[in-house]
Amino acid sequence: MFRVLTKALIRKGEEILLLKRKDGSFGSGLWDIPGGKLEFGEFPIESLEREIFEETSLKVKVIRPISISSGINETKTKQYITIVFLCDYQGGDIKLNDEHSEYKWVSISKIDDLEKIYYVDEAINKFLTD
Repeated sequence: MFRVLTKALIRKGEEILLLKRKDGSFGSGLWDIPGGKLEFGEFPIESLEREIFEETSLKVKVIRPISISSGINETKTKQYITIVFLCDYQGGDIKLNDEHSEYKWVSISKIDDLEKIYYVDEAINKFLTD
């Protein structure tokens, strides 16, 4: 079974927004970027904007896709295709939903110090080399 995820690398100046996954969820305890599952009939950018708002209450401007990656869950029953878009912060105060325990704006130079879900590093590397 395939699932398509849309994720956002949100930049605000020289910082990137990271969200910490709650214990007991996919990627438990790791740092992630906002986003989630593409729902049936949705366009990827619609999914992205919906997920960002559900998870953070932020408004963003979608700039462009920066990476596409693939992963398989631990039970080897689902394959995930993850599309990461570069977005610019446009406004709003962060209000986390129940999927995340904390957030932080992190300088690109310090982002390697954090334990992240696999597609986050790939997206950051593509962003830095484009």
